[in-house]
Amino acid sequence: MVSVEPRTPVIIGVGQITQRATSNETYDARAEPLDLMRDALERASVDTGTGPRAIDALDELVAIGSFTWHPRDPALLVAERLSLKDVVTRLTPTGGNLPQKLVHESARRIQRGELTTIGVVGAEAMYARSLARREGKKVQWTLQEASVPAPTSLEEERIPFTKDEYDQGLTLPVNVYPLFENARRARLGWTLDTQRERLGTLWHNFAQVAATNPYAWLPSEPSGEFIATPSSANRMVSYPYTKLLVANLPVDMGAAYIMTSFEHATQLGVARESMVFPQCGADANDHWYISERPQLDDSPAMRALWRALENFGLREDTLAHIDLYSCFPTVVQSACDVLGIDAFDPSRIPTLTGGLTFGGGPGNNYVTHAIASAVEALRHDPGSHALVTGLGWFSTKHSWGLYATSPPEKGFQHHDAQSEVDATPKCAFAQLQGNVRIESYTVSHDREGPRRLVACARDARDVRTWCHSEDPALMRIAESEEIIGRPGEVRDGELFF
Repeated sequence: MVSVEPRTPVIIGVGQITQRATSNETYDARAEPLDLMRDALERASVDTGTGPRAIDALDELVAIGSFTWHPRDPALLVAERLSLKDVVTRLTPTGGNLPQKLVHESARRIQRGELTTIGVVGAEAMYARSLARREGKKVQWTLQEASVPAPTSLEEERIPFTKDEYDQGLTLPVNVYPLFENARRARLGWTLDTQRERLGTLWHNFAQVAATNPYAWLPSEPSGEFIATPSSANRMVSYPYTKLLVANLPVDMGAAYIMTSFEHATQLGVARESMVFPQCGADANDHWYISERPQLDDSPAMRALWRALENFGLREDTLAHIDLYSCFPTVVQSACDVLGIDAFDPSRIPTLTGGLTFGGGPGNNYVTHAIASAVEALRHDPGSHALVTGLGWFSTKHSWGLYATSPPEKGFQHHDAQSEVDATPKCAFAQLQGNVRIESYTVSHDREGPRRLVACARDARDVRTWCHSEDPALMRIAESEEIIGRPGEVRDGELFF
């Protein structure tokens, strides 16, 4: 047997839990996020084959920040539920990339001898909260006194939008990613019908994977036509995205993983065939504000991360298992472009879970589920490699990592690609008046129908601006014919044709 360097970082246990929706269920029957986190971490410890020993060995416990539950120190509550003593607790801010970024940080700390064993855990119970709202009940989840010290945050929280973007309502991913999707359609020369067909095909492929995932929130397999076509059961959310083309946030799901050194894993009694080794990873943010990005459907950060992994020796044709972050179809297509693979190929679907629509979209914690699924896939396919990607905010924060059942020949390698992204051009932007041409747009809907068209446009100097319209006729036109490239006029932030 080839000797393994003792400080080689290794994932020794993963755990997932999904409490699916059932008919006639009430809020009182649902688990709270703390219960889901505790159960996921206990499952990860059992998965190591050492019973509770892996949990008892934790030096540090990191909680993935929740969208719905905000105690002072959620990791401390989990530790107390499990009777853990002297465990350092930390908390992440917003970012779907952070579970993967934590793998990179933890691997380097383990290699340097600064850390022995770490647990990462997160959960969401947005479905339970929606039941409480429906029943007129107040959510009664465990909280802490204000005197409990706030834990160290993984990184500083930053506001992700400019004032002009905020004023146009571009504060939620569901209203921003359609801008990327429609820019992609225009760049590729697709018709609106072609776009709808392609999106249905892509997400139908993901639904097929979810149907085989025991932890998927929606293990169904609707047709591509049903997924991409608005209906009473699948309303339009933000053009061109229907409900079944966006991340499914109202879920009750939890996931966790445990990392340690090879030496300590061996001491704990973890079986060699259960160990999965992080090989290499890279992190970077795209230009922070979407107004700054020269091409809305492009990601210099994704390209920089893939170059870094290639420089570490990774080749696309060696990847047997891929989970691309999939909050919306546009980012899957962008990542596939970078990797050089066909996003629509049913023989190579780039998800291990079914994605954030069908697998489930538990806020910042989705990638913990992806990592757990990658570990399980590799154990069933020893000798293969898995790629997991994560992103946060508006395709802003990116973390990509490679895994295998064998230790990396040169130890875990990491690259911070931020300087390369920062060196790429930025788009000039301002709140303009006058003549423009449409660059991209979306039409946001509520349950009653179209609510607002939001567009970005360029003037003759190529400066970007933001504008909107609530004209029903203009919104109908935007959903029935191509308006990208069309001239218009902006007056006090309102668009006119």
